[in-house]
Amino acid sequence: MVTFCLLHGQWHDGSCWTQVADALRDRGHVVVAPDLPFDDPQASYAERARPAIEALGDAAGRVVVVGHSNASPEAALVAVESGAVLLVHLCPRFGTFATPPDAPPVFRDGFPFPPRDAHDRGVWDPEAAIEAMYPRLPPALARTLAERLRPGAAAVGEYPLPGHPDVPSAVIWATEDEFFTPEWQQYVANTLLGVTAIQIPGGHFPMVENPDALATLLDRLATS
Repeated sequence: MVTFCLLHGQWHDGSCWTQVADALRDRGHVVVAPDLPFDDPQASYAERARPAIEALGDAAGRVVVVGHSNASPEAALVAVESGAVLLVHLCPRFGTFATPPDAPPVFRDGFPFPPRDAHDRGVWDPEAAIEAMYPRLPPALARTLAERLRPGAAAVGEYPLPGHPDVPSAVIWATEDEFFTPEWQQYVANTLLGVTAIQIPGGHFPMVENPDALATLLDRLATS
């Protein structure tokens, strides 16, 4: 049995993992997918990771932490604190960890990031979110996700780890990722972590676009 800790990215909440969580439970695993305070402009990295660490407080057996997109730094903190046997970066931003100046471009050219509010948080208009982030999803599902979006804040203070932790890791990247370039995601895996990048079809949100396929891949990574 594996306990999976699934961490959502910026603007989202734990509900985006519902289908993957159900599929992993059907395979006999335990799953937690907490809401992280990515909307709190006063929260530090440790505070943003705390709900996940608390959710794993009584976890038994092997722990696998999966961080989507902007949750890369918090996923690393949770993996260290929980003694995870595997840390999976899914469509990773990886912005907290130092990168050489010759790294490839991170973002797709022209991605329309949302405007910021008085607290310097990115706030999506639902229609803009559907067009920018969910063009590959069925309209009803895209609208459901867009209407659940929260403001997105940056963490306060310095990152508490000096670099990526010494935890066995994997990187999964999506060929049609709406945010990040293929070159960046493969660079994270091959150059920064020294692992082979795992390529999957589709966009930035495989947990809702192809949940069964993602659950199968995570199950294989965790039990191989």
